[in-house]
Amino acid sequence: MTGTSPHRTSPHRTSPHRIAIVGAGPRGTGVLERLLAHLATRDSDDVVAIHVFDPFPAGAGRIWRGSQPPLLWMNSVAADVTMFTDDTTVVDGPVDPGPTLAEWVGENIETLREDPELSEELASFTAHSFASRTLQSRYLEWVFARAVATATAEVHLHRNLVVDIVGDDVQTLTLDDGSTIDVDVVLLAQGHPDALPSAAETYLRTFAETNDLTYVGPGYTADLDPDVIPEGEPILVAGLGLAFIDWMVLLAESRGGTFSRSPDGTLGYIPSGREPIIYAGSRRGVPYHSKIGYDIAAARPPLPKYFTADSVPGDGWLDFRRDVWPLAAKEVAGAHFYELFRSHPHRTNGSWSDFEAQFADLTWGSAASIELVEAFVPKDEDRIDLERIDRPLAGESYEGIDDVTTRVIGYVDADLARRADPAYSSDAAVFNALLSVYMTTGELLRRGRIPAESVAADIEGWLHSFFSFIASGPPPQRLEQLRALASHGIVQFLGPDTTFSADTTAGLFTAQSASHSEVITTRTLVDARLPVASIRSSGDAVLRSLHARGEMVEIRANERSSAKISVDGRSRVVHSDGTVHRSRYAVGPWVAGHNWSSAFPRPRTNAGFFRHNDALAAELLSDTSR
Repeated sequence: MTGTSPHRTSPHRTSPHRIAIVGAGPRGTGVLERLLAHLATRDSDDVVAIHVFDPFPAGAGRIWRGSQPPLLWMNSVAADVTMFTDDTTVVDGPVDPGPTLAEWVGENIETLREDPELSEELASFTAHSFASRTLQSRYLEWVFARAVATATAEVHLHRNLVVDIVGDDVQTLTLDDGSTIDVDVVLLAQGHPDALPSAAETYLRTFAETNDLTYVGPGYTADLDPDVIPEGEPILVAGLGLAFIDWMVLLAESRGGTFSRSPDGTLGYIPSGREPIIYAGSRRGVPYHSKIGYDIAAARPPLPKYFTADSVPGDGWLDFRRDVWPLAAKEVAGAHFYELFRSHPHRTNGSWSDFEAQFADLTWGSAASIELVEAFVPKDEDRIDLERIDRPLAGESYEGIDDVTTRVIGYVDADLARRADPAYSSDAAVFNALLSVYMTTGELLRRGRIPAESVAADIEGWLHSFFSFIASGPPPQRLEQLRALASHGIVQFLGPDTTFSADTTAGLFTAQSASHSEVITTRTLVDARLPVASIRSSGDAVLRSLHARGEMVEIRANERSSAKISVDGRSRVVHSDGTVHRSRYAVGPWVAGHNWSSAFPRPRTNAGFFRHNDALAAELLSDTSR
């Protein structure tokens, strides 16, 4: 299917500058919007044709397509999701405001209620609701259609996969139907492509087939079949992140179980009897922190303060742990204490100005900084320990799984209470500081200050995991549901540093935490993680083809870590010989250094998503006159 927008053409040029965007999900749509915003203000005779390729609905793409179970939600409230720039956005192109998800729903509520897939959700929908992914797909599709409807350039939508790209000055795209299209510039924006099974996953799948077991490898939950999980049996689930939350919902509510609130507000669960018994474990041993339940906009300290790109000394390579993280950690801690002194001064000794006068000159984590905090902040719960936050169960030992489960239920209870209580608004300041850290880190990446190996290990690996654990967790209702399921014994927690393996003697899957001696064996193992990124064995044919010819390089911290596409500071694809393709770009979560701008942007935060998209749009248009 090919669609063309209304457009103006120039009588002075009959050969358009041709741009290809491979992927029409949120990222491809965001870059398209910025391209069209730039073009709308240009006084030029240049003609531009933009080709967009995606077999899934344009705007939503594969991951956000509407054909997903309605039980799957976003993990941001509707008021905090936007696809449009605003007056806080610092970009070279024009700012083109538009509605947030919440505003768009409000403006179109009557029409949306006519959709049978949305009517129940919209009956109680507010700006603070966590929208279903189905509802978000409608918004994203509208954003794409709005951009195309007002375009001053040719926009062609192709419902095809791109399977190969060859060429330099002119690049030929081969599509899955065998046809070809020539363009001048290519942007790869496929989002989250699959990976072919790793050696470990292949082994586990073969082991399961040989022993008549069930193994579900890493994947995107909407693409997986929960019906293969047996009813009433114990199963192992590896991972406690957002994919685990999706599995939890699909194995409970979708099988007929129901949640309900008692008069005292406690959420309970009525089992259907079709649920499995879920034994879940991970490296940390606890689920991601709940999203904060109060307005966090007020807890936005002046950022950045201690960690800016210019504050990092020198102009050469940086060691992330030595040169970058100490400043970033100080930014996070400083935001925490700023909000504590500003909003809760009765819980401090002295004033922020007195504290900050000493704090500004100290290295975070030093003995002097510890003494300063102890002097000004009397209660431990009002201090901040980033290492403890990262590994909350570190060093603990338990008698067994029942003991672990009791501990984790208590942890979830405490997390829910704290994340709902504005008395701990310093947590919201930490969230905002982490966003600022990502922005500064992105600037260091653009300046070429961080080597590729560190990008893979320290930024894409540890920092992104830390950020996701603290700031990108599930809605609080999901953790309430988890607590209810755990209280019924339907979910049990294995503990931190859990290892999952195949017992070849017994012909079963096994799991054990380093924190106790109890071992669980089951006939089913679910790997509740996203696929580990790999370019050379990507599920995306065009990435595999480019890598095989040396026209794309993957970087990874080690053989077990995700691999990312290597790009230069302008997002141009790097070749195996170290050169770059001057008119082939890549962006998104599988591109090294781009996790900092991959999430849906929050309004009025000068989001990296828009700044990055705008810079890319300028790059893609930079040679329209050649």
